[in-house]
Amino acid sequence: MIHAPATLRRLTIALDGRVGREGAETWRFGRETGPDPAQALVGRTPVEAARLAPLVFNLCGAAHGFAAATALGLPAAADEAAMARETVRDHALAMLHSWPQALGEAPDRAALGLLARPIGGDTFATALVGEGAALSSFSPAELDAWLREAPTATARLLARIRRDIDPAEGRAGLPELTVQDVAAALVPTGASGGGLRETGALGRVARTPLVAALLAGEGPSLFVRLLARLVDCLMALRPTPATPPHDLPPGLGIAPAARGLLGHGARVEAGRVAAYRILSPSAWNLAPGGLLERAFAALTPGPEARRLAPLLVSAINPCVPVTLSFAEEPAHA
Repeated sequence: MIHAPATLRRLTIALDGRVGREGAETWRFGRETGPDPAQALVGRTPVEAARLAPLVFNLCGAAHGFAAATALGLPAAADEAAMARETVRDHALAMLHSWPQALGEAPDRAALGLLARPIGGDTFATALVGEGAALSSFSPAELDAWLREAPTATARLLARIRRDIDPAEGRAGLPELTVQDVAAALVPTGASGGGLRETGALGRVARTPLVAALLAGEGPSLFVRLLARLVDCLMALRPTPATPPHDLPPGLGIAPAARGLLGHGARVEAGRVAAYRILSPSAWNLAPGGLLERAFAALTPGPEARRLAPLLVSAINPCVPVTLSFAEEPAHA
């Protein structure tokens, strides 16, 4: 079983100024919890609960809707196009607004304007990477050439990150979350839990030629995790039918959400929902001792850690608001 609360509402990451035994600054992680919104589904019929779930959890409504219908035993077909749009918008807002802000640059307003239109095809991909750039199939040498050319604002940001940031900064990783892990957490069988896991864009694109080569060469660095969000966004622009998990236990629904693997668990008795639980990707990535904490512990002490912290939060991409505090003015990521 995992340890992060399913009701996590906000995370505060504070640098307390003390230095640990190995010279690393100490980060404190404050977790604010609140009422579990999944309890709004308890007591309803399965049809009512399935209709309500994507409204209550509208951040990735299509993914929640599919996972809810499956968990509730209703006929369900994944809306790949809608889930792909959720993924594209999530990545795009980070790349075009949050990353420039973290680096003291202006947002890419021209590319952001395209989000108001139907997303798909080559137009948005060109705005991100330039004409005809098959990024996921690049070799590392081809990536370096693309970064030197820097044909778009996003490419220029990544080129700056590649040039200025040591690959060791924030480098941390955990085994990739599997469907079996989610099933074991939501529908316990008495077996011991599988331990800490991570889930997100990096795992989805880890087998593409470019990302696989970078992982083999430098591991899950901050740069590789940021690049993985771009590769995942480009792949989501051309969604392919997802292969549904087979042999799921009754009462379990799983969907690929923008931020990682999403799980719903339901128990229905006498035609009503008797119990409901949701494990978002952040339940794994923000777990005590988990991916985010390990990545922050891998930042070099000093001003560089403060500069890189917002990018590291974006690379791991929590589902909940995150406040960064450096003993001066807090920053939001």
